[in-house]
Amino acid sequence: MGQNISKDYKTTTTIEIPNKGKLTGTVFTSPRTGNKTVTRFAKVPYAYPIEKSKRFTLPVELPNDYDYTGDYTEFGLKCPQPSVPNKHFRYFKSPSEEIIQYNNIYIPVSDKNKPKEGWPVLIYIHGGWLQYNTPNSEFFNAPELFDDDEFMNKFILVIPGYRLNMFGFLSCKELLEENSNNSNLGFWDQRKAIEWTYKNIADFGGNPEQITVGGISAGSYSTFFQLAYELYHPEELQIIKQCAFFSNLVYIQPKTIEETQEQFDEIIEKLNIDKSLSSHEKLEKLRALDTDFIEEFIPTLKLHTFRAVTDEKFITQQIIKDLHTGKFAVLMKEKGLRILNGEVDNECFKYSLLNTPKTIEQIPIEVENYYPRCVVPTLLDLYEANEEDFKDVPSEELSEAIRIKYGNIVGDGQVYSSARGLINKLVENDFPVENIFRYRVSFRAEWLDEHLEKDWKVPHGGDLSVWFYNLYKGYTEEERESLNVWLVPYVKFLNFESDIKEWPTHDPKKIRLFKTNGEVEYIEDPDWNWGVKVSNAVYKTQVDALKA
Repeated sequence: MGQNISKDYKTTTTIEIPNKGKLTGTVFTSPRTGNKTVTRFAKVPYAYPIEKSKRFTLPVELPNDYDYTGDYTEFGLKCPQPSVPNKHFRYFKSPSEEIIQYNNIYIPVSDKNKPKEGWPVLIYIHGGWLQYNTPNSEFFNAPELFDDDEFMNKFILVIPGYRLNMFGFLSCKELLEENSNNSNLGFWDQRKAIEWTYKNIADFGGNPEQITVGGISAGSYSTFFQLAYELYHPEELQIIKQCAFFSNLVYIQPKTIEETQEQFDEIIEKLNIDKSLSSHEKLEKLRALDTDFIEEFIPTLKLHTFRAVTDEKFITQQIIKDLHTGKFAVLMKEKGLRILNGEVDNECFKYSLLNTPKTIEQIPIEVENYYPRCVVPTLLDLYEANEEDFKDVPSEELSEAIRIKYGNIVGDGQVYSSARGLINKLVENDFPVENIFRYRVSFRAEWLDEHLEKDWKVPHGGDLSVWFYNLYKGYTEEERESLNVWLVPYVKFLNFESDIKEWPTHDPKKIRLFKTNGEVEYIEDPDWNWGVKVSNAVYKTQVDALKA
């Protein structure tokens, strides 16, 4: 999509950090103004590398005297992941490598407006359903965003790599027998990256006491659970001061390890691994598999999606119950958080294209790849997606009707309803409304027309180039001016400014809308009532299941 930044706009630089070594990184120049704007240090390790024999184990922190001396000018490869046939996801077969325990760090070149305590920090967790994608994306090279000629406020951007799909979210009793903490490995990677940033970012000019954690899609989902980890573990470092939830939140308690055991057993059976082997022997056979083979193998599974699990180590079983009762909102209030949350105007469309059910009978199966079995009937009833609800649909229209229903169920659950459920609970429990910054993006630049159909409006992830201000992708001057108006209060948020007049927050049922014509308006949320209704029903179903 668009073009990469030319080599003409890249140079190298070296910094020396006392007792930590010399690091060589890349300096980017803004193609628009010619200013040197941001230095990137790619693949800076936050933990020891994990691959092969150490596969499916916890990340191990680097020692304080670790020598970081090295060349950090080049991106790494993506974490191994299956490809997706639908070209619109851009998850193609391409080189990958298992070692992903590193941060990509972007630092403003100019110190003109640097706070005396150091730059505020955004730790941005990439999206991709926890199955796909990479921190090593040209989208994150944002030379214009850090240009003094564009914005006064700046920040350090940290983008961690973390294990995905089977590599990061395989869960089973066999892993727990090796180590009782061996689950949610991708989340433990993220946590190590966050802790590393807190302990080391001052060496790069950052302020460890002003850290925002955020992300898009699965990155937002991850942000929620990173926040929850701190809320339920007050004895741990309390690092997160703000959260930015882009196009995802949570209203489902992740499956238990007992539930995901079925997935592990399917893997063992499909690979013809003897079930009578010990846990260690089974896992050793999985560790011996080539990463290319695993990438091809995952889509052959019935239960092909690897997600977070309720393990009472990283994720407590109380989360949804506490959301339902308001306790989670109270914990957020006591922490003194500010949150940014929003979406694009056509989230459901892209969700409808991934693992789309081909028949009515497949709908509950694919919904269960996202959610625990107990909530599937509730969702099918709410969205009228049971077999009898399709009886009047002509056969030639059935596949399209199934796609739309499925997209609505998952898109609402991942984005629209889950967000409104949380915000509603925050408001009910006196969370300060001035600390809730809501938005919706309906604006799309003309250059996107070459890559996305116009009637798709702004689909899930279609706002990435907005938030990372990728002018070099092809924005017009008029579009640039609109982007600046939209982004000024956002960068103020990341700079922890207290009174952001350009972003009203007095009514949590309103959203700041980036309109299709580039104008900004503060409007009533058209999806509020439905979102709250769905989220409350889903909360209740899960709480009732816990009582049963």
